[in-house]
Amino acid sequence: MNGAAKDIEYYARALRAPRVADGYRSLGDRAREAGWSHEEYLAAVLSREVAEREASGAALRIRAAKFPGHKLLEEFNFDHQPAADRNLVAHLGTGVFLEEAKNVVLLGPPGTGKTHLAVGIGIRAARAGHRVLFDTATGWVSRLAEAHDRGRLPQELAKLRRYKLLIVDEVGYIPFDQDSANLFFQLVSSRYEHASL
Repeated sequence: MNGAAKDIEYYARALRAPRVADGYRSLGDRAREAGWSHEEYLAAVLSREVAEREASGAALRIRAAKFPGHKLLEEFNFDHQPAADRNLVAHLGTGVFLEEAKNVVLLGPPGTGKTHLAVGIGIRAARAGHRVLFDTATGWVSRLAEAHDRGRLPQELAKLRRYKLLIVDEVGYIPFDQDSANLFFQLVSSRYEHASL
């Protein structure tokens, strides 16, 4: 290994950029064969590192979101749900509503694909670099009740505000008692104009 190769591998470790160390040689060979400029070669090396980091970051965000399954918007069967507006679903998939801290409500009886669409939108948001967290309405209320019992409800609500998108599934299936309804209202209220539900 020559001095430049040792330097590149050291710099890649120091920068925590392992794909640079893995790919600089093969990209260097391609660059020489194709007559790339130094700038084109450097851009290719950095592009590979960024693409791999974004892919791994998205995978981590998707895992951390605790989705009940991996459902993509592209897999949604509009033939089984002709009332679902394809254009609206595509628009929601762009995540524009996240930048405006708007909320989305999906209404319909059981088995109509609301969870599929919510997960698909959430995965798109995670791939776009946003932190997302998924749970049922009962799960959210349990989490908030536990924080309330420990005297840490304000801190929990502040922590949840750092997520760009919280997905609340199964909202209308179980009636809440007064305390649960109050906790759920506090969750919704704490996110108003800050982040999306």
